[in-house]
Amino acid sequence: MSCDNVQERVSSFLDRELPVAERENVLAHIGTCRDCSAYLDAQQEVRTTLRSLKPAPVPADLTAKLRVAASHDRQRKLARATISSRWRDVQDRLQLALDNLMRPLALPFAGGLVSSMMIFGLLVPSLTFHHAFADEVLFTHVDGEVVMMAPNGMYGSVPESENAPRIQRADLAPPETANVVDLTVDPTGRVACWSLVQGELTPDLVNIILLGKFNPATNMGVPIPSTIRAFQLRNVQTAPIRVRS
Repeated sequence: MSCDNVQERVSSFLDRELPVAERENVLAHIGTCRDCSAYLDAQQEVRTTLRSLKPAPVPADLTAKLRVAASHDRQRKLARATISSRWRDVQDRLQLALDNLMRPLALPFAGGLVSSMMIFGLLVPSLTFHHAFADEVLFTHVDGEVVMMAPNGMYGSVPESENAPRIQRADLAPPETANVVDLTVDPTGRVACWSLVQGELTPDLVNIILLGKFNPATNMGVPIPSTIRAFQLRNVQTAPIRVRS
């Protein structure tokens, strides 16, 4: 065998994939050829070096992100299972897009009365702030409560002394020493999207994202997408939790 043929087969030789006859020919050639013997030693050294390398560290929140991505993918598939569910999904997406588009909009001081009235008419169905007067019949915020399992196996409200995750409106300031996640809740009460506001994503906050079930916000009695905030004091370990609507 020529040197080129032998060196082409060195990788298969080291992997023990060569037929017996070829393996014996390669061994016979290497025993008499200094260059091919050196090439074999170099390949073995490369393999030894690669095996000694430490595996790349896996980000701590990778598992949580993959679970959330899988949950959202499953939700999208369910939303497209039937024609009616597809239509509801399209409506929810359009409503959420309009809500996000209109929030930062500000009317210019010198704007005309007609244009102001037209824009205000577009804004009315998607306003998500809470008015100062009692208008709960017209508008409600998304609502939910974190509950924990008691020693008797029953779920109940988290005591004030417990440092479990808490739910609050998205327009309220969270504690500075808390891990904070903003959740976009769809009209069915499920988390459709989330963003980490401060701190880190804890296992308890991941549970709220994946398993949380809320009372959705309503506008004139119709469920609409809206945002709610979950937070947990840092460096705190708690029992498994869930969200009760």
